[in-house]
Amino acid sequence: MTQPFSGSSGAATFTDVAAPEDRGPAAEVQRVPRRVGARSGSSATFRRRAQTGILFALPATVLVAGIMLLPLFQAAYYSFTTWNGLTSTYVGFSSYTQLFFHTVSIGQIVENNAWVVLSIPVGLALALVAAFLTATRAVGWKLFRKLVFFPVALSWVVIGIVFGAFLAQDGGLNAVMRGSGLARLTQDWLGSPALAMPALLVTFGWAMFGINTIIFISGLATIPPDLFDAARVDGAGTFRVLLHVVLPLMRRFVGLAFVVTLISGFTGIFGLIYVMTSGGPGFSTTTLEFQVYQEAFSLGNFGTAAALGMVLFAMMVVVTGVVGVISGRSSSI
Repeated sequence: MTQPFSGSSGAATFTDVAAPEDRGPAAEVQRVPRRVGARSGSSATFRRRAQTGILFALPATVLVAGIMLLPLFQAAYYSFTTWNGLTSTYVGFSSYTQLFFHTVSIGQIVENNAWVVLSIPVGLALALVAAFLTATRAVGWKLFRKLVFFPVALSWVVIGIVFGAFLAQDGGLNAVMRGSGLARLTQDWLGSPALAMPALLVTFGWAMFGINTIIFISGLATIPPDLFDAARVDGAGTFRVLLHVVLPLMRRFVGLAFVVTLISGFTGIFGLIYVMTSGGPGFSTTTLEFQVYQEAFSLGNFGTAAALGMVLFAMMVVVTGVVGVISGRSSSI
């Protein structure tokens, strides 16, 4: 027999339940309240909270979308024009076709961007090893953890000035090599077309080393210490623990660090190039981002600069999408 019951917490019903010790015909009946509509009530509450959250986030979302999307659409439009900063004339795909017949070797510029991308895994590997040694409390780990954030606190321009002076022909690196009896190995590190890009990539890797190490230290903090102990009990050395335990569990953090470094390599490296090499010697250190600046503000070719900017944007979207797909598949394994 069921009787209705109403209280302050909502509608409910009483369900007759026999006592477990007496299941016979004369069993004592207990009345147990059973909620009705509890799930629908929580669903309604969730919907109201979601709607409230959307309303609160909508102004900021519209503002950020306007700030980011409006310049993107403007750049896309001006890439099909010849624009002098005041007036524009529609020319279709001429700005894009001229990129392949420009006096500047577009192939050299794209190759420089490719070298930036290819250097990222090396920097990430060094940062992961440093984070692992810090997490396992190797000798000097406390001091290292304090110093690792130092590059993050410096701007790109400051880093470029310091490394530019250090790598100059009469700079600190060559002075150390002369004092060590290695005068034959001294080079004009930033004046040689073959060495300027590697020197720039070393500077870029040092600038990103701190933030990547911090990302990996945060990721290592999510791994239970018992896994390290179990691996060592099974006879795994440091290298095997890093390769077979740490790396598989750090795939999401590796993907995040790769994307952050990639965006910095395509957009933030401009400060280093401007201060250290100005894109030279020749075009050996000119990237797409720096060439956008050169076309727009040195040559006045705003349409060509906009077209280069759209090519750079497309490259970032493609590479970031590929990294996201690979990270997603790795996480699902």
